[in-house]
Amino acid sequence: MKHILEYKSVQGNGMIKDVDPKKGIVTGYFSIAGNIDSDGDVIAPGAFKKTLKENYRRIKHLYQHDPFRPLSGTTDGRLKLEEDSKGLYFESLISQTSYGRDVIQLYQDGVLDEHSIGFVTLRSSDRIKYRELTELKLFEGSSVTWGANELARVTDVKSMTLENILDRSERTIKSLRDGRYETDEVWDMLELHLKQLQKIFAEAGTKESKAEQRDPLPIKRNWTALPDFLNN
Repeated sequence: MKHILEYKSVQGNGMIKDVDPKKGIVTGYFSIAGNIDSDGDVIAPGAFKKTLKENYRRIKHLYQHDPFRPLSGTTDGRLKLEEDSKGLYFESLISQTSYGRDVIQLYQDGVLDEHSIGFVTLRSSDRIKYRELTELKLFEGSSVTWGANELARVTDVKSMTLENILDRSERTIKSLRDGRYETDEVWDMLELHLKQLQKIFAEAGTKESKAEQRDPLPIKRNWTALPDFLNN
């Protein structure tokens, strides 16, 4: 049986436990157990038990699933992994490369707040409404812009509320204005992030929402300002 490298992501509150910019340490969860994802899969509790025992010293923390941009690894103990009742917990001491420092800054600015894993499914069971993944071989956990694979699924983005979209756009604009990043590609990533938010704003702006009913002016002001901001 041929095994294929897959990606699974997590998003929302609780994925980041803490960010210590002085020490360069990020803690949180790469994966959550027990919930059905957009592919109709559920990662069962204990799915990482064997890989953490047998493959532990070869697992990496990457930026955007890019093997050429490693942030830390289990080999030298800078990445620590543990499977608990919630999911796959990590503590990562991020290398002080230029993009490593940018990643810490992006976490601080709230632009990076989601994670994803790269793995191979070794054992699974087909249930009535989902596929249960019971044994995985883990290769890496990534800090990602969107909680999806490297192609950023639209379904994951559309599940966001308008309040969350507003918050993300404001944080992204703040990051662009502050200019505290060292690598040029971060600017491209932030611009893409903002354009994705702009598209969602345009779609959301055609529908009535609870947020608009409570305070329509700030929302309208923000989404209509996005095209001008990008053009300038």
